[in-house]
Amino acid sequence: METVYQKYKPAHELLIEYYTYYDLRIIIRDEWKEEDEKYERQCIKLYKEYEEAAAREQQREANSKSARIAKKLEQMRLTDSLVNKIKLRQGLKKK
Repeated sequence: METVYQKYKPAHELLIEYYTYYDLRIIIRDEWKEEDEKYERQCIKLYKEYEEAAAREQQREANSKSARIAKKLEQMRLTDSLVNKIKLRQGLKKK
């Protein structure tokens, strides 16, 4: 019959190992925070650049010649549609 003995570690060795792992956790957490701050700054910078680029693109689109022509054509189409409706109503009232 075999007996299985649990491997024995003295309490002071366990305490040393505990503090070693605890210190490693603190070091890793601090390094992660530093890395996270770097990534956060980069994200903020990139988002600001995105907002500026999007605003420039919208401004360029609003000021482009084709956009102005498209706006004028849309206004002319709406005006023509409105005039036709008015004429149609006036034609119905006269009869």
